[in-house]
Amino acid sequence: MPHNLRARLERIRNTTVNHRNSFNNSNSGKDDTAEKITSLYNKVDRQGSCWQEAGYKVMSRTLTFPLALPAALPETLSRVLPDLAKNKPYTTDLLPEPDRFLFFDLETTGLSGGAGTVAFLAAFGRFVRSKSTRKCYDNLEITQYLLLDYPGENDFLENILSVISSSGNPCFLSTYNGKAFDTPLLKTRCLMNGLALPRFLQLDLLHPSRRLWKRIISSCSQTNVETQVLGLDRTGDTPGAMAPDIWFNFLRSGEEFAETGKSSRACQALLGICDHNVKDIFGLASLFTIFAKIAESPLDAAGSFRCDEENLAMCFRRHAADEKTAGLLLEAAAKNYPRSCLRLGFYYFRQCRYEEGRTVLKQLVNPAVSWKVSCSITVQAMALRSLAIDADRRLGRKDTALDYLEKAASMSPLPGGLKTDLLKRQEKLQSTRQIWHRKSAL
Repeated sequence: MPHNLRARLERIRNTTVNHRNSFNNSNSGKDDTAEKITSLYNKVDRQGSCWQEAGYKVMSRTLTFPLALPAALPETLSRVLPDLAKNKPYTTDLLPEPDRFLFFDLETTGLSGGAGTVAFLAAFGRFVRSKSTRKCYDNLEITQYLLLDYPGENDFLENILSVISSSGNPCFLSTYNGKAFDTPLLKTRCLMNGLALPRFLQLDLLHPSRRLWKRIISSCSQTNVETQVLGLDRTGDTPGAMAPDIWFNFLRSGEEFAETGKSSRACQALLGICDHNVKDIFGLASLFTIFAKIAESPLDAAGSFRCDEENLAMCFRRHAADEKTAGLLLEAAAKNYPRSCLRLGFYYFRQCRYEEGRTVLKQLVNPAVSWKVSCSITVQAMALRSLAIDADRRLGRKDTALDYLEKAASMSPLPGGLKTDLLKRQEKLQSTRQIWHRKSAL
């Protein structure tokens, strides 16, 4: 059986090599299917772009869109994009240059991945500077590679790898859910074609988007974030879920143009997917610019970009250098979110602002206060626990502290660890109070 498999793989390789050689040695230098796409797109493209052969049964085009990005990214960008902080040991500078971010998206023959899923369309986006100015990056250059049939997959993948390795330093391959789908699929296809992936770093914008908008909008799909947060218009866009059927339909009707000389509906549908792919890259790059603006002015982010104030405060709270910013963000979030109110009380206690801390924590057990999200029993119990410790140790009011603990322990349901801690503190405080009363009587 291994010998039969080896022989079959050898025949496939020889067939692919023969196809590529015949393509390179052809007098016309063009493929009928490639000519079909070129002829069609020359008629409908409004940007003057043209599809060109990039290998056997592979075509490519390059588009440029105006999109501005500062030449120097804010140092706090790693707060909202944790992947940058994770990759710091592997980079030569604190933050990479904007042109090292390579925005990447694949369209495939299936949405579940696996060895049987093939990528037939790939797009890359990179910020570039125009000749008129060098102070900032003012354009986004998008390059697409389109696979017209299975035999051209090797050339298709080689083009993708050449773009990834074109940067001297490892690029940041920036995707939306690419860690779970695009990158593993690319690795699988390269493995099956005997190609080695160059080294690159990953930046996935899905998880930061969920952190800042999952409680604000209905869904954190890329299209939904683009329309509801960025305000991009995707009216008339071909859904990405239709990509597999469209490409398979294109393969079935591949000879229609050669026979009739007219563009088929399959070609038009495929070009619709190509335009959808371009919009994905443009939206991905636009989302990156939004994250840069949020990192630069986090206090204005809630009003400008509808960010989740609480989760944004947590992004900055993890870094000691941003303690002041985190405190201001917590103060804004504490007006609407109980967890932020609890953390703000702890923050005030650490800053020795005890009276402010007590005022904030008492709001959590006040039924008259309304919140944007409901205040959980656990949060209320933790606020009472903190107030009890403060009353016992700082104010010397053991009766008040005991009242707080009894009220917290009576709440249900509570996590087992918290319940045990409250009961132990209550028992210890009761015994201490009895001893204190005995000494007072003597």
